[in-house]
Amino acid sequence: MKKLLYILILLVSYSVSAQEITGRIFSDDNEALEGINVQLENTNFHTVTNEYGEFTFKNLPKGNYTLVASAIAYSAKKELVLLSEHHSIFLNLKLSKLTTLLQEVIIEGRRNSFKDQASVYTSKMRLKDIENPQVSSVVSSQVLTEQAVSTLNSAVRSLNGVSRGWAWTNSFYIIRGFHKPTYMRNGVASYATSDPDVTNLEQLQAIKGPSGTLYGSTLVSFGGLINRITKKPFDGFHTEIGYHGGSYGLSRFTADVNVPLDKEKNVLFRVNASYHYSGSFQDSGFMSSTFIAPSLTYRVNDRLSFNMDIEILSKESTPEFELTPAGKWLGNNTKNHSSAIPIDYKKSFSNNSQVLKNPSQSLYGQINYKISDKWNSQTNIIRTVTENSGDYPHYRLLQGDSLLQRNTIQYGKSTYAIVQIQQNFTGEFRLAKLRNRVLLGLDYYSNSSNTVSNSLGEGGRPSIDTLNILHPMPGYSNFNSVIINQKLSAYTPTSSLSDVKTYSVYGSDVINFTDRLSAMLSVRIDRYINEGTTRLATNTTTGAYNQTAVSPKFGLVYQLFKDRVSLFGNYMNGFQNVAPFTQPDGTVSVFKPQMANQWEFGIKTDLSNEKLTATISYYDISLSNIIRSSGTTQGTNYRVQDGTQNSRGFEADIYSKPVEGLLLNAGYAYNHSTATSSNAAFQGLRPEDAGPESTLTFYASYNISRGVLSGLGAGFGGNYSSKNVIINNRNQGEFYLEAYRIYNAGIFYNRSRYRFAANVDNLANSKYYTGSFWTYSPGMLRKLTISATLKF
Repeated sequence: MKKLLYILILLVSYSVSAQEITGRIFSDDNEALEGINVQLENTNFHTVTNEYGEFTFKNLPKGNYTLVASAIAYSAKKELVLLSEHHSIFLNLKLSKLTTLLQEVIIEGRRNSFKDQASVYTSKMRLKDIENPQVSSVVSSQVLTEQAVSTLNSAVRSLNGVSRGWAWTNSFYIIRGFHKPTYMRNGVASYATSDPDVTNLEQLQAIKGPSGTLYGSTLVSFGGLINRITKKPFDGFHTEIGYHGGSYGLSRFTADVNVPLDKEKNVLFRVNASYHYSGSFQDSGFMSSTFIAPSLTYRVNDRLSFNMDIEILSKESTPEFELTPAGKWLGNNTKNHSSAIPIDYKKSFSNNSQVLKNPSQSLYGQINYKISDKWNSQTNIIRTVTENSGDYPHYRLLQGDSLLQRNTIQYGKSTYAIVQIQQNFTGEFRLAKLRNRVLLGLDYYSNSSNTVSNSLGEGGRPSIDTLNILHPMPGYSNFNSVIINQKLSAYTPTSSLSDVKTYSVYGSDVINFTDRLSAMLSVRIDRYINEGTTRLATNTTTGAYNQTAVSPKFGLVYQLFKDRVSLFGNYMNGFQNVAPFTQPDGTVSVFKPQMANQWEFGIKTDLSNEKLTATISYYDISLSNIIRSSGTTQGTNYRVQDGTQNSRGFEADIYSKPVEGLLLNAGYAYNHSTATSSNAAFQGLRPEDAGPESTLTFYASYNISRGVLSGLGAGFGGNYSSKNVIINNRNQGEFYLEAYRIYNAGIFYNRSRYRFAANVDNLANSKYYTGSFWTYSPGMLRKLTISATLKF
């Protein structure tokens, strides 16, 4: 009896001493809101309001908390809570409905909102991921933060089924056997000549499969696209100041400031900024940039709102070392894989005088208008100007793998001006008692360029020099800007103007036959106008042509368990415009657009409280209308359009929080690509730009959420890439990059007012290579990053 009494006293005293936060959440119309996600920011405490709009956090340690309440159709709310010992706090909160088409909210505050928000960009309408027949992979804000991401490449490594290809001035990324740079931001154009900064990155999304129906052809590949989802203003005060320092001279300052500009919180302002400097693991190389991204939201009333984002990037860097191997010709001793090449991993064969400058200025304007309770309008206006100037060195091994040619392309001040105007209408209605959710869109896109370039080692011109990498290299330092300018002075630069425009109309209808069975029907009509390229030296224009393409899309979803488990299938189309070709006999062949058609089916899960969010799918992409050399008695200079290619594979993507504090994020992708109808040299082989067949990414972290060690956590992850064939034909033979495994780890201490972390990338200091289509680059060696963040 005494023991029982003692236990009761302990329980009573514990309940009295424990702190709690409770409250209710209402709409502007004073209606209780059910299903609102409530989280204590930078902790693992989260819950969902009940049917009366109520929520409770019990047994909280004393301290300062930032409470975040959000849902997909409402603006997020942040509230600073000061919780002292033996106290409880009750909050009454109101959330305002959003008028924006995409219903953008703070990501980390909503259950699985990182997947649902990605789904909105995938479909350009408000669809939950569980009811979307298309597949996307997402890197959440939590993963980006815990991995101390400071570059786009380090963020992409967590995207399932995405691998890095050609380095170039901005990286190419391979999805489902096809490659393209990152040109999308919040679902609209974001053209740039270098990789963007990640300071204002909230999540990173890979939209899978041919996506011509909603995204056209100019900025996407047949395998999909990468979309940057950025941070948005919200109606609270928040400031974060951070610093990253580490290996190879890394020094990075970041700032994130959010503030309402009026008492009613109708004018919201947020600015993200960074300064970045890093060196290289090689004997030369650096990247220096300054970035600022202000963002403003103005809610005129409950129907009309304006959003305006600006991104200004000043960047200069030395290009990555990029090598073209000789290839395994029959009858010689040239090596056929990267580790056998006798080249020093830490040598850049260049110096810091060869610099590329890539400044850019982008304006993103958005007007959202609520036409009625069922219909919304969104207008996007985008203007981007980006430049490219400086030296771009590249290197070629000769037969025998001992002689290295050093070549360069020198860009004068080359300018690219992008304009996009996009109008979307979304609505909902019933027809024959069936629910219809509709998207109607118009899109105008323009890319005008003014390029200036000169080169050595290209077009029959001599290289800068040739080094014997097996012996001492006394002329190693002779590859610099002074010598390059001297040798290029003997040649005339090429200056040209070009202008490409597209006019498109598209529509999509999601029809609910029942609350579990739905179908998506979509189509796009795209008019492409290429006004040709004008050589300024001769004032002649060539390559002008127009082309029209029609791109359909169809999807089916059946939810086995409502909002929890669904089966899906899709048919998707993508296209690329193809220019006419003048044959050797003078005739002009007018070609059709290349077409990619995908069939895919799979399963999605979205179990409560992020216990398990998963997508498993199988896809098959058939590419037709490929241009190839005829290979007939007419001669190989003739071109015909009868080539085909197939890309099929399997993907599994898992995100899980099975217990409090534990995060598991993993993905596996397999791709089998084949040239099914091609010239004899390529017939039946894997294309040289298809990337590795298998990739694996995983990350796990645990964060202590209670007690004196609350906020302390650690994470561990890694990547696997299988053999990657970058030369693969019966003339030059095969050259491949070996499979590799990379492991990363981090430890962090995260509190409401500060965060400290230490991260190590490439723990084993492994040497590995990435690349595609005849070029490859060495990967980063072991790197330590120490970071500190103050929050106000």
